[in-house]
Amino acid sequence: MSTPNWAARLAASFVVACTGTSLCSSIASASSDAVRNQLARTDCVRGKFKDYYLQDQGGNPPVSYKGRVFKLSQNYPNQLPPKENYPWLKIPFKDGGPVDARAYLQAMLDYGLEGNIEVDFYVEDNKTRRWYGAPWMDWNTEVASDWPGTDGREYIHGLTHEFDSAGNTFGEAQVGFVDTWAQAYMNDRYGFGLGQVYCDPDDPKPGALNPDPTGLNTFPDGSFVIKLLFSTVSEAELPTVKGAFEWDANIYINKDPQFRNAGPLSRFERRTEKVRLIQIDLQVRDERSTTGWLLGTYGYNGNAKGDTPWKRMVPLGLQWGNNPKVTFAETCAGPNGPCDYDKLTEQWINRQAVVDLATPPLNFNHLGYGGRLAGPVDNPKSSCMGCHQTAGFPTVPILAEFAPNGSILKLDAQKHPETAQSLRMMYFGNVPGGAVFSDTQLYSADYSLQLAMGLQNFVSLRCAANASGPRPSLCDELANWVRLQQSALSALQTFGTPGPGGAPIKP
Repeated sequence: MSTPNWAARLAASFVVACTGTSLCSSIASASSDAVRNQLARTDCVRGKFKDYYLQDQGGNPPVSYKGRVFKLSQNYPNQLPPKENYPWLKIPFKDGGPVDARAYLQAMLDYGLEGNIEVDFYVEDNKTRRWYGAPWMDWNTEVASDWPGTDGREYIHGLTHEFDSAGNTFGEAQVGFVDTWAQAYMNDRYGFGLGQVYCDPDDPKPGALNPDPTGLNTFPDGSFVIKLLFSTVSEAELPTVKGAFEWDANIYINKDPQFRNAGPLSRFERRTEKVRLIQIDLQVRDERSTTGWLLGTYGYNGNAKGDTPWKRMVPLGLQWGNNPKVTFAETCAGPNGPCDYDKLTEQWINRQAVVDLATPPLNFNHLGYGGRLAGPVDNPKSSCMGCHQTAGFPTVPILAEFAPNGSILKLDAQKHPETAQSLRMMYFGNVPGGAVFSDTQLYSADYSLQLAMGLQNFVSLRCAANASGPRPSLCDELANWVRLQQSALSALQTFGTPGPGGAPIKP
């Protein structure tokens, strides 16, 4: 974690004055649905976010394209919709997690697929319930070395570019890079939180995720996300992808990120190709959980039983905590295992899936750090909850390896993941939902990396010196934050050093 910044903490603190007895008493009872609705903004502007990368700026489909074009579902509700009778609520909890994790995970999948398969995940057509997408993923930069904006949504299904998997990641037959393209869909209670943050689309308020300023900055209980992750990997490269669900997507022609990032921009040229559904991620806010969230993953196995690709999605695991006291050496015998998952009590792993998908010639290892849950196309140095708990504004590195202090310490999780546990285990803590991961963040995004990235994408364009239009208040807040961070770092070099007459040197 970065250097503590007491000034930033004080600047971010606030006091709320109650002006009415009923309001004060309701707030005192925590952020109930009634309180969120009472304090929610209802004068919101909707429908202003772009749908896909370079829309109306050279990125529109060619005239020859006759298919459907992605439209962001962005008519977010101004009032918090009531909870449904969610199927996962039937499963009791013990010690912060469900007593039947497999059944809980299946209930999540069934809920996420209901009514969406029939409409090919053009979720605005769902007849069962309302679904939404996250703003500002049309202009997106997933990795710092990528050219600005180029990971943004493609125009057929709204998929964004994510992780690149190098050769031999999935199996011995995979020689070159393959790309991952993904899209997340949020239910109505999740959509309410997004809508409060972006009530004014030109002046987002990250702290309004929960309209109640005296509560944690959380999504409401029952908020849910289903995310479909597609890969360009072929059956020849990964035999278990046979029979997978396919979409057309407008994606990079060249799959090598090193070649693309060497420039020029023309190396990011796209064309329509097939992508295959290889992973489904699920996320639900359930206040019974250790952290307030549960994250689950399914992986595709063409050898599994099932008469549709959806039925051949295999449950890989469910995670509700990171077991922050369990170090790498306690679970794994060496950098490449084998690993024993018994001490990781805040998750459930489908052991048979480990055998079926990670046996040579396959390397389809879906597990993360020290045996923690991570999906097939996720970074194996982390875990589902390890990455998502970092979500906030401003964004921070999602892994110790990516952080400045990780670079100074020369961390290498591939060669020596068992080292530097004091830093690494910070990334495998149990951050409560709605709390910031680091004191270099002003606001929590409550385990929503898409909300965090969207806000970062917003400021990258709207806070630039040459940006047009009114300056959003978030830009000035960010500028002040930067100055305070710089001051705090400068103070490290002068703290305790006497100045003229022996007086302290002020930073």
